[in-house]
Amino acid sequence: MGISATIPFSAEEADRLSVDAIEEMRLRTWARKNYIDVTQRDDLWHPVILDEMLRIDQE
Repeated sequence: MGISATIPFSAEEADRLSVDAIEEMRLRTWARKNYIDVTQRDDLWHPVILDEMLRIDQE
């Protein structure tokens, strides 16, 4: 499918990564442009991307 948001960190490491406001906006924008169903999401994606996709699920 060509969509890749995988970050080369474990889930625990990714949770500890802090991003500035600009990077968070970029990740959230990426998540909105590349939204996919929850069953197709990779758990290794950055937590901000997963959070934004969950927000979309609730809209």
